[in-house]
Amino acid sequence: MEISSLASLDSLAEIGLRGGVDMRPTLLRVLTDLYMQKMRHTPEEVHHYTELALRLLEVVDAQTRAAVAARLSRHLSPPLRVIQSLVNDLPEIAAPLRSHPMLQPANPAGVTTPRPSAVSDTDSFLAAEQEMDQAFRPSASRIIEPTTAKELTDLFFAATAVERSLILRSLDVVAPLPAGSVAVSRNAAVGRRLEGAALGRNREDFAQQLARSLHIPREQARRIARDNLGEPMVVAAKALEIPRDLFYRILIFVNPAVGHSVERVHALAELYDDMTVQAAEGMVAIWQALHMEERVSANHRPQAWNDEARARARPAAPMRRTPAAAQTKERRDAS
Repeated sequence: MEISSLASLDSLAEIGLRGGVDMRPTLLRVLTDLYMQKMRHTPEEVHHYTELALRLLEVVDAQTRAAVAARLSRHLSPPLRVIQSLVNDLPEIAAPLRSHPMLQPANPAGVTTPRPSAVSDTDSFLAAEQEMDQAFRPSASRIIEPTTAKELTDLFFAATAVERSLILRSLDVVAPLPAGSVAVSRNAAVGRRLEGAALGRNREDFAQQLARSLHIPREQARRIARDNLGEPMVVAAKALEIPRDLFYRILIFVNPAVGHSVERVHALAELYDDMTVQAAEGMVAIWQALHMEERVSANHRPQAWNDEARARARPAAPMRRTPAAAQTKERRDAS
């Protein structure tokens, strides 16, 4: 989806209920979380997030509006119109944003007012991070925090097909990643290997090939392969630039729950045509950041908390047996 052809975004907030599930709160939360991952945005990105967020804020519940306000309060330069809308909302929703620097009146006559050291330290850290961001091309693991990546991944997999489609069709507009920040293995052999594993109904081999190609955790690749709605497979195929006909065959054979539904396969093929490679890379970047979460978990292995537990974990000491001759002698003495 090019910046010049974004008319479809204007109708996202008006789509309403599909299948009895309101996907608008989920859409707003996901897009806001992804918007938060970048410190600076182009005017086009700010405009399109603002327009979509304002439409969604009119129809979502207070809990969702409060969550968005809390997230945007931590951003150095959130969209002004969005935070102005939120600060005029209910008191509990407005509270986190009232002290945001963007909403403070300008300092008259250029008088310098000393700020608390904590604020100064934060501003210094943000300024240093901005300089590093300009000097180095960011990697996916730096763009997205591991904890956020896990939350977004779980939220995406828990979403309905309609919610997933909306997220993937707008991901590259609202929260685009810098070009070249996501590394994947793209070559013709990758598609052929994935097709071979799918045709052979070897889901474990398929997950292994997918993990290597996308540079994502093996368990996440398994989750993609066994997903019964199929949108994660669209993301993987688009990011790897697998040809449409090859992707179609993979889709039919990799998971019977998807492949046996003509309607589902056609819907996923349409999504494959509509979404951009950049949007697919945005979702892959989230999955790649899960590697960091795995490393953190591996460094925090549980240990026994007392001696009794440690003793239970050790093998029992062998019992000492009394020689038979000694036992006989003992019985004779006793008699």
